[in-house]
Amino acid sequence: MTARRACQPDPGNPMRRHLLDPSDLDADLLALWKQFCDGNSLYHSPFYRPQFTQAVALARPDARVAVLEERGDVVGFFPFHLTRSGTGKPIGGHINDYHGPILAPGVEPSAHALLQAAGISAYDYNHLPAAFTALTAGAHTFSISPQMDLSDGFEAYLARKGSQWWGKVKREVRRRKRKAEDAFGPVRFVFHDPSDRAYSVHVAMKNTQYERMGLRATMGDGWAGKVLETLRHMQEPDFAGIMSTLYAGDRLIAGHVGLRSATVLHWWFPSYDLSLSKLGPGISLIHECMLSMREHGLAIVDFGKGDEDFKMYFADRHEKLCEGSISHAGSMAATLRQGTDALVGFAERLPLGRFKTYPRRAVARLISGVNLPEEVG
Repeated sequence: MTARRACQPDPGNPMRRHLLDPSDLDADLLALWKQFCDGNSLYHSPFYRPQFTQAVALARPDARVAVLEERGDVVGFFPFHLTRSGTGKPIGGHINDYHGPILAPGVEPSAHALLQAAGISAYDYNHLPAAFTALTAGAHTFSISPQMDLSDGFEAYLARKGSQWWGKVKREVRRRKRKAEDAFGPVRFVFHDPSDRAYSVHVAMKNTQYERMGLRATMGDGWAGKVLETLRHMQEPDFAGIMSTLYAGDRLIAGHVGLRSATVLHWWFPSYDLSLSKLGPGISLIHECMLSMREHGLAIVDFGKGDEDFKMYFADRHEKLCEGSISHAGSMAATLRQGTDALVGFAERLPLGRFKTYPRRAVARLISGVNLPEEVG
């Protein structure tokens, strides 16, 4: 199938689709997908690039792409995982920080039209930009993805943050750098460190962090580990895996595995040596990355969903995100999601204290979450 020009939506003509394995996308379709991403700032995140979908598909055979058409012209791409129940999950599941379809300018299908085109009864999301107004009617939780905006230059960013803030950052980083050098040797930063040893140490540090937080998550294992292994070796002008490192002497004290598009660095899996937390290695790593942005042609650091202190400390803008589902009215999927939403809504009005989020988290794990089964049958 060859890609043709994008067109404007036609309300009288239903959206059509070709459901493909990501490996079956030809060069013309991939070029058009990238064109849609380049033409809309909403899609500048590396998670919307076709390379991310293709990397996930190498590890999961349930990955699909609905190529959306109107009047014979391609108007969008909708990557997702097709579950056994006939519902769709965001491509990459829990490791994807930006969900939703990639659409041509001016194209905004209804939730029903998108589901119909993809051949699924429901689509669950928890990182959908609120800008997808036609798809957010079923959203129940809203959040932000803090960002550092250097698109107008470093001086403009500092003007927004304030000279007092910048003076404090520089003093703290210099003080901690001196301490690290006194203890271990010269501090050295590498924007992209492809060494296997650095990646292995980073994974170990990240898993130690997860363990300290009481999480069962592990980095580097299962299908997600295979995706990360693929991504860290991808180096293309519009998409790349980035492994940034900070050393003190020969000791790796902080690392970060992220993704970049042509203009955006997405802060994804950071780690640091917990025994050296007083030296602030994580903050120092962000500082070094910030100073090297222009050299690598980057304008935005997207820290991902959440309002953790380190994200808000450096951010000067944010993207609004939401969590919820879209489903066909009257379908089994819709009935199940509406019923559980009502039950969760009732539970959240009870005086549950710190357990208030448990009902919705339990529903997300069982029904409307984005986690994918480890085994794909």
